[in-house]
Amino acid sequence: MPCQQPSVLPIADEDVDWVNLHVCQRMKARRILRNMSQERLAKALGISYQQLQRYESGKSRLPCSMLYRSALALNVPVTYFFDAILADHTQGSEQEPDKATLLAARNIQRLPDDDMRQSLLNLIDDLACLPRTGKRS
Repeated sequence: MPCQQPSVLPIADEDVDWVNLHVCQRMKARRILRNMSQERLAKALGISYQQLQRYESGKSRLPCSMLYRSALALNVPVTYFFDAILADHTQGSEQEPDKATLLAARNIQRLPDDDMRQSLLNLIDDLACLPRTGKRS
């Protein structure tokens, strides 16, 4: 089956390829969710952590061989890095989750009890729906 192209392409940035950026953001998110440091992933990939930083930020293009090695190191299929690529770019939501969000998600996944995990998710949903008052205590 041929690849689908988004009907609305993001604004072109001559220095950043949006597909590469999406793939690298997914790689970074997976690394954080697996509680893996940049140094550890870089070592598994046979590169410096500085090079991994350039990949994760989208400043350097990720070679396909490195994508394959990343999938092995992060224990995901290569297709994981392309999940939701059309939805992300046709809806214009290119913002990646921040590190605090990824760490919270990782810790929620580690909760041993399904009921506890669901209760916490329900609480988060309820808190997200509260009106903002602008006051902070």
